[in-house]
Amino acid sequence: MNLVKPPKFDTCNFYVEAISPAFDPKRVLHRRLFYIDEDRTKYVSVGFYPTRNYQPFVEFGAVKWNGSNFIILNEQHADSMAECLPRMCESMCINEQAGCKIGNFRLNKTGNYRVARLYLNTQYIRLTLANLQYLSRMFHVILKQLCEYINS
Repeated sequence: MNLVKPPKFDTCNFYVEAISPAFDPKRVLHRRLFYIDEDRTKYVSVGFYPTRNYQPFVEFGAVKWNGSNFIILNEQHADSMAECLPRMCESMCINEQAGCKIGNFRLNKTGNYRVARLYLNTQYIRLTLANLQYLSRMFHVILKQLCEYINS
């Protein structure tokens, strides 16, 4: 179990001066987490990010054997993802090439059978057809939670 260690008080930074000493600024505040695969190695979450001006974001993450990988999406990227998911699932089911690109965000099928990648800049998360189908059915919950966080 990882315990949060308080920062040292002899350093002078914004986080030490403005918040509780038990607070770790790299963590997410008030996160709502959903696992998207059976072995719980991939997840999507909505939370407030202290290091990003306490704004709510959607985070996709995957645990790898050598560490973890995550992508943080803003509201515009999350809306784009919601629009792309049904088309992506349908095209992957019939094994057609598909993709969606908006700025530095993209979701496209790889050369592998029924595997897609979610990119933001150069970071990516690998998603199977089963992951995408699950996300397609439950992503409205993520968007609703993000909207509630933004309006709070």
